[in-house]
Amino acid sequence: MRLTNIDCPQCAGQLNQQGDRFYCTSCGSAFNIDYDEADVEYAKLVTEPERTRLLLENNRILLEKNEELRKKFITGERRKEIVQEIKKQGITFAGAWVYALIIGGMSTLLCIIAVAAIFFSAWKNAEADSAKREQARIESIEKLSAADIENDKNFLENAIAGGIALEAAKRDRPVKDDDGDEAYVEGDPVPVTCRLMKTDKSNSLCIVYKITYKYSEDDITKDIYDCIVIDDISLDETGHIKSDYDCDRVSGDGKDDEWNGYEDADGVFEDNTFPEDCKLFRVDI
Repeated sequence: MRLTNIDCPQCAGQLNQQGDRFYCTSCGSAFNIDYDEADVEYAKLVTEPERTRLLLENNRILLEKNEELRKKFITGERRKEIVQEIKKQGITFAGAWVYALIIGGMSTLLCIIAVAAIFFSAWKNAEADSAKREQARIESIEKLSAADIENDKNFLENAIAGGIALEAAKRDRPVKDDDGDEAYVEGDPVPVTCRLMKTDKSNSLCIVYKITYKYSEDDITKDIYDCIVIDDISLDETGHIKSDYDCDRVSGDGKDDEWNGYEDADGVFEDNTFPEDCKLFRVDI
């Protein structure tokens, strides 16, 4: 006996026999049976139970193929759903990240703007305060007068004492004249005159001291005049004078280098010792 697999000539699908006809399980085409003599003889040998068994076997195979196709179809659809879900979630996550980045960027930008505004405001306030202090300093310089110095006895006494200490410290060695005789400072330097020196930028107090030298060989004395300057004096909010009492000796071209001073007190102010744009006001001491 020879077994032959019969496929649908239209779609190559499975053929099922029903009576004397074959039906395609895929496209539904129907075909008549054209028996040859050998097939007729074989058909006589096939019993009815065998026919039933073969039919059931064909149906089982058909069901298995249908189930396989169904699973493939379901699997394909599920795969598509999963892919779509992944794409959707991917878009959702990407959108969330973009949204987070945008919000974070805006927050950072707002923080930067706020900090910059604070710094700018602080800078403007500091600039305004600095301008106010500078204006107050200029007004203080302009307002300071000789009378203010005369009335502030505490400042004047401290300024004079500072100049005396500086002169004494600078003249701790004897001076020799042309003959080689030595002269020593006798007593403390004595303030003899005082001036307020005003410029557009600052005020200074100029104090002239008389320093008396005495020769060691006899009682002959020699007086030398020197100037001590206290810079950057001004009025505070209470009307008192502000100063750090930083003293400095100033001398012009008319100074006697050997004795380190001037022959008379007026020579200090007549010499080219002070700036040309300054104004001098007498201060009584």
